[in-house]
Amino acid sequence: MIQTRTLAVFAALLVVGGLTAQVGAVPGVTAQQESPSEQAANTGVTVDSLTAPQSVAPNSTADVAATVTNNQNTAVTESVAFRFDGAVVDRTLVTLEPNESATVQFAADTTGIEPGDYRHGVFTSDDGQVAAVTISDSFTLESLDAPTNATAGDNVTVTATVANPNEFNTTQAVEFRLGGQPLASKSVSLDANESADVTFTVDTTGVEPDTYIHSVFTRDDGAFAEITIEPAADVPEEPPADETEEPPADETEEPPADETEEPPVNETEEPPVNETEEPPANETEEPPVNETEEPPANETEEADEGDETDETGNATEEDAATES
Repeated sequence: MIQTRTLAVFAALLVVGGLTAQVGAVPGVTAQQESPSEQAANTGVTVDSLTAPQSVAPNSTADVAATVTNNQNTAVTESVAFRFDGAVVDRTLVTLEPNESATVQFAADTTGIEPGDYRHGVFTSDDGQVAAVTISDSFTLESLDAPTNATAGDNVTVTATVANPNEFNTTQAVEFRLGGQPLASKSVSLDANESADVTFTVDTTGVEPDTYIHSVFTRDDGAFAEITIEPAADVPEEPPADETEEPPADETEEPPADETEEPPVNETEEPPVNETEEPPANETEEPPVNETEEPPANETEEADEGDETDETGNATEEDAATES
């Protein structure tokens, strides 16, 4: 459910007092913060989010949106108020079923409001959200420095000089776009009448080669330039590199390893071991032992018997001589 109201913000507004929370909103980004009542009980109709611009030009209209939720078990009709600088400048009634949420919208007219920083917010009887807004003139874009061509995949550096024409410090967004699409944004703070360079480094990876209009924008100012994205020259070099590396590696490593290791090991180790150990051991040990021990033993014994015969013979001759 969306409730839309248009309001006029008067030049003389009450000073803000007793706010429960403060949220600095960024353009296009929803600010969320729990109020003390929500933290304590989280009952009734709560304000879950608040979306509002960070800065608004004098004599212009700013859109403010809030999401409210009924946390009760019964349907309720709730008065939702928009306050600017503390003063209620618009109200709207919202009817919500149990656990139902709805978006409430307000349009804030800054006609007659002096430039400066203000607080505004959306409130129910049990909850609220507050954001900051600056009523100021937009930063101006003094110059834009960017290349006229680049290669797809390269980083493109774009530098813009922006200036703050206001008589006070303020913060505004500076945005870079390529072909109309926002690619980068920076929040820039400048003192009164100060200028500064804002640099964007944009990656062109995935950008189709073509000629594009790119730009840098402040809130109400900006500049355009043309850039040609050219095809990358080194793209065809990748396939040859893959084909060269893989085949040589496979052919060299596997076949030589198998052929060299297995056959030489079997031929060298097994046959020499069998031939050397067994035959020499049998031929050398057994025959020499038998030939050396037995024959000498027999010759010695026969000689001894001869000696005994001689002795006997000698004894016979002596007996014969005696008898004679």
